[in-house]
Amino acid sequence: MTAALDFRPINLQRDFDACRSFRKDSWICSFQTSEGFDQAIQGYRERIAERQTHPLWFYEHVWLNETLIGQLEYRAFSREDGVGYVHLFYLIEQYRHQGLGSTLQRHVSANLKAASCHSAVLSVSRTNTPALKHYAKHGWQFMAPNPKHPMTDFYRKCL
Repeated sequence: MTAALDFRPINLQRDFDACRSFRKDSWICSFQTSEGFDQAIQGYRERIAERQTHPLWFYEHVWLNETLIGQLEYRAFSREDGVGYVHLFYLIEQYRHQGLGSTLQRHVSANLKAASCHSAVLSVSRTNTPALKHYAKHGWQFMAPNPKHPMTDFYRKCL
């Protein structure tokens, strides 16, 4: 699918329910259960609101022809200089496997490069096979197990 996507800062007042829904679906895709989600999502709206005031945090909704189809969450810093961190790549189910994920990857990479990042890191569940395939296709490489989350591993990509 070739389409012009529009990336806009998340409007919390209007679209927070979508944020929560997207995060829940992402959780279920990652862990095959919603168990633990309610605890993990506590304070989510407040975190987004606070982080949106900082220029190195990115919370964006992905729009296609005025239809909200996805969400990105990432930051242009981490524990390592010049390395960004991606918290969420998300497309609603009916827009997956159509090539749009490549556009999301390019968008995040361009923004992180513009913020002086040379690479990025993310954490992904070992059981989320579609995500693992997508990340491998786009050059993400296994880095190490995530000590905070026993079902996930860190992956890294040079930008």
